[in-house]
Amino acid sequence: GAHAGWAFSWPANRRLLYNRASADPQGQPWSERKRYVWWDEAQARWVGLDAPDFDSAKPPTYVPPPDATGVAAHAGYEPFIMKAEGRACLFVPAGVKDGPLPTHYEPVESPVRNPLYAEQHSPVAELFRRRENPLHAPADPRYPYVITTYRLTEQHAGGLMSRAVPWLAELQPEGFVEIGVELAREKGIAGGDWVTVSTARGEVAVRALVTDRLRALEIAGQRVHQVGLPWHFGYRGYARGAVANDLTALVGDPTVTIHEGKAFTCDIRPGRPA
Repeated sequence: GAHAGWAFSWPANRRLLYNRASADPQGQPWSERKRYVWWDEAQARWVGLDAPDFDSAKPPTYVPPPDATGVAAHAGYEPFIMKAEGRACLFVPAGVKDGPLPTHYEPVESPVRNPLYAEQHSPVAELFRRRENPLHAPADPRYPYVITTYRLTEQHAGGLMSRAVPWLAELQPEGFVEIGVELAREKGIAGGDWVTVSTARGEVAVRALVTDRLRALEIAGQRVHQVGLPWHFGYRGYARGAVANDLTALVGDPTVTIHEGKAFTCDIRPGRPA
């Protein structure tokens, strides 16, 4: 199949969303070399390398009756089951607060000005103006580095569950921050050293993981370094370490207010806080 068979992909063990789109309207692969799911006339069902993201018994020739509702209202050639009309959209006709067409905004905290046009970040983002949530100005020289937060392969779901499971904690026992080789050399940081990562909201002490996985970027004529901080760790449990949310900015998506804690700016220096 499409995976090694040792893990389950929630919620229906599908690996690709809308995988019906890998076949043409007649239900046959667009490319034999890339065949993924397709309609098998002999079995009268969708088959292939993945769980079909579609009614597996709905033939490509299905035409919905006028009074059909839900996914029964999608024809057999309309693969996008999360859309009312079953089709892809080039723009969003309703339901979002930031416009029908996708565009590029910088994160609210960015080391560079938006290189495409004058609007720096989303003008309708939720900024949560609070005393404990000061936000960095674009290109603030005190916080010159991009910081991203992320999960670890060896950890499970959220940090709370991971820290309480001895087997997972044994695989990733302690928090760290990933730093590129060039930035580490510039700062005089070696692998395993204690470093302090800081924002206007707080600072944390964590071990350095120096790696060539992170490399400097050239953006609008400026050299920009990035660091990475896993957010699984906390002050209790088997696996302990810096709490990434001590640093993150409260900035919300305008439609559903999911926070922009995946990308913001920071400073990093050798040693632990005083």
